[in-house]
Amino acid sequence: MAEIQIYAKPSSLFRYRPLGPKTSRERQALLDGYIFCPSFAEMNDPMEGTYRLSKRFLESHAHETRDARVKLAFEKMGIASMSEVYDHEPMWAHYAEQFSGMCVQYSLNRLLKGLGSDIAISRMMYSEKEPVLLMDGSNESDRARMCLSSKTVRWANEREWRIFKSEKGEAHYGDPNAVTRIYLGSRVSAEDEHEVLAAAAVLGVSVLKMSVDAYSLKFKTVLKGDRSDLS
Repeated sequence: MAEIQIYAKPSSLFRYRPLGPKTSRERQALLDGYIFCPSFAEMNDPMEGTYRLSKRFLESHAHETRDARVKLAFEKMGIASMSEVYDHEPMWAHYAEQFSGMCVQYSLNRLLKGLGSDIAISRMMYSEKEPVLLMDGSNESDRARMCLSSKTVRWANEREWRIFKSEKGEAHYGDPNAVTRIYLGSRVSAEDEHEVLAAAAVLGVSVLKMSVDAYSLKFKTVLKGDRSDLS
């Protein structure tokens, strides 16, 4: 039986984060080396978790119980969204508080090495149709992750990856070198910038601040890290 393999992986993934009232929380996550995975109920897309049951699934014994277990797995699971890009204007607007937040760059290899065995990382699939649950031997957690790894094609430009945790909470990656760079939005407050710079200095990573030039985003280094930005 053939297997699906991903041979071409991005070297980095990016996580857009709000600041302001949430600055202390985000700063602590950087210093403590974790990515917080919110629950399914906290996701912003009402189409999340949509799926259909295959004919064989519907005809199977106790299919209602199996379906209920998938929905329960949704409710328990922790999910963190990341992207392959850091300079995506709509994501700065939607996920980084109207350009006043930050975007953290992570080494994918270091995340994979540091995250625990209860963590799965998935590249999102974008489709015109919702996913279908099959009678293929998958357990409810695998089925839930499959459903939550698919979105309508209208979200495709986000180039999203997801971290799945068995339950809501902190996904610790251990290695402080997993964070390789931090980008600040053009509207970041002086107070928030100061807090992020302080955290970056402890981690030894560079910080770049955005400026807007007509329809282009530019980033200038405001803190040079004392170690190389490793991928």
